Amino acid sequence: MQTKSYLIASVAALGLASCGGQSASIDTETPAAPAVDLNAALTDVATGAYSLERNHAFLTFQVSHANGVSSYQVALTDLDVDVSLDTANPEASSVTASINPMGVQANYPSDYKAGHPDSVYESWNEDISRDAKWLNADAFPEITFASTSVERTGADTGTVTGDLTFLGQTKPVTLDVTFNGHTNVPWFGERDVIGFNATTTLTRSEWGMDSFLPFVGDEVAIAFSGEFLQDE
Repeated sequence: MQTKSYLIASVAALGLASCGGQSASIDTETPAAPAVDLNAALTDVATGAYSLERNHAFLTFQVSHANGVSSYQVALTDLDVDVSLDTANPEASSVTASINPMGVQANYPSDYKAGHPDSVYESWNEDISRDAKWLNADAFPEITFASTSVERTGADTGTVTGDLTFLGQTKPVTLDVTFNGHTNVPWFGERDVIGFNATTTLTRSEWGMDSFLPFVGDEVAIAFSGEFLQDE
């Protein structure tokens, strides 16, 4: 109704201008964007330490398969993440994460042993986790991330840059992060629960994982979504 009224008013104004013998001018200048309060999203959130609520944490990686015919997705289910949140100065916040590469969950409903009779592994999950051409967990039993800087880009968005250690190499990686808000639930009392999404893209060959290129893609899309509980 509001849009319809606005259109009618606009047409009427043009008509009146025409009847008056004057040309109607339309201001096409883009209006200035309203000021954004960058502190609004964090106003009611407690500063302090938060730990990943592991029952509500999801980390996946996705890579093109069969020369791009599909996208293959795998979950990493065993991880810990700690956030030190400074709501007054978000750029002073920090993040550390530890991921167990043995915690792989892939969709492989077929009989793995029948399809891989010579494999030393019992399942496709174990193959991805332990084989040297993939996550090589026997040699590198932990994947870690430690932030080095945080930059706020909007009311609820930012980037987190840090050192990722994977397959024995440490390289800088930048995550695009969205703050999803906070809540309080009865079973956690007055402790805040906050949520974040994060994404990034890695080039696996840069980390020494070049098996089956290009049949299995080189670009790996990583996505995280999780809840964090304020420490007691």
